Amino acid sequence: METEASHMLEAALEQMDDIIAGSRAAAVEFSNSMYEQDLPVSGTPLQLLQLAEELKLALELQQNQDERDSLRAQLPAETAQLLIDWLQSGTVSTSQGNTLI
Repeated sequence: METEASHMLEAALEQMDDIIAGSRAAAVEFSNSMYEQDLPVSGTPLQLLQLAEELKLALELQQNQDERDSLRAQLPAETAQLLIDWLQSGTVSTSQGNTLI
């Protein structure tokens, strides 16, 4: 019985590893495709909430602080500032300097 439980645990851990690896690969692929297309991205409020949750999950899946710091360093400063402003005050400043509420 102990051996069966060990095998089940091992299989579950392997599946989690595959999920984590797949999430990372999908996030990188999505990010790269957005920059390659050079098209504005629009989405419904539900899609935006889903993206926020996916970002949260991707950050939680980073193995250590160095990985999170490396990822953050790759984020354009304008993007980071827009997200900070939006999360803190609910306002969004566009690249043209317009403030949207």
